[in-house]
Amino acid sequence: MSERPYLPPRDQRPPITPALASFRDAISEINDFYWVVLAGLDSLRRLRPTSATAPADFVAAALAAHLNLPLNDFDSLLDEQPRRLHYLCVVDAVTFYEEFLLQTLLRELPCRPEFNKDKPTVKQAKKVINGDYETRPEDIDRALGIDVTSVGTEHELVVEDLKATFLARNCIVHSGGVVTDRELGRLGTMVSPLKRGDRLPIDEALWRRLCASLWRHAQDVDLLTRVRS
Repeated sequence: MSERPYLPPRDQRPPITPALASFRDAISEINDFYWVVLAGLDSLRRLRPTSATAPADFVAAALAAHLNLPLNDFDSLLDEQPRRLHYLCVVDAVTFYEEFLLQTLLRELPCRPEFNKDKPTVKQAKKVINGDYETRPEDIDRALGIDVTSVGTEHELVVEDLKATFLARNCIVHSGGVVTDRELGRLGTMVSPLKRGDRLPIDEALWRRLCASLWRHAQDVDLLTRVRS
C-alpha cells in the first residue's frame, strides 16, 4: 500500500475549491429537503383531526382534489413516500457529485502529462466520469495523479460504499429501483436479504451511508488536488 501523502496542517491549506463549495451547498439543500419532507409526512399523520375520514378533512382543497381517496389508502401512500424520497435524494446527490468531478477534471486535466491537447477537455473529463462504476474511483485517481482509493486522506472514505452508491443510482434511474444482476453482488452485501427482481430497499441509515461516501470522496479529491497546487 502507498504511504499517505504529506498534508499541511489545516490552518495552512488553501481554501476549498469553488467546485467543492458548490457540492457542499447542494448536499446541504438535499439534506434540508429531506427533513422538510419527512416533517410534512409526520404532520400529515399526527396533526390530523381524529374525526378525519379523507385527506379533504385536513389538507387544502386544491391539494385534496388530487387525493380523492379514503384515509386508509392515503396512509398507504404515505408509507411509500420515504423510499421514494431516499431514491430522489440519492439520484440528486450523485448528480451534484458528478458535477463536482466534472469541474475538478476540467480544472486539473490540462496540467496532467497525459492530457491530449487535440481532444476537447470536456470529452476527456466525461470519459473518466462515465467509465465503469467498479473502477471509477481508481480511474479518477489515475486521471488526477492522486491516490485516494488505496491511501485515503482524512475523511474515512469507504471505497466499496462509493461504488455501491453508483450502482444504487444506476438501479433507480434505469430500472426503477428493481435490482438486476449488475447490482446484486455489491448491494446484496449491504441489504440482506436481497435478490434479483426486488425493489431496492433504501432506508435512512443506508441513504446516509451512500450520500456520505460521495461527500467523503469529494473532500478527499479536493484536498489532494488543491494542496498539490
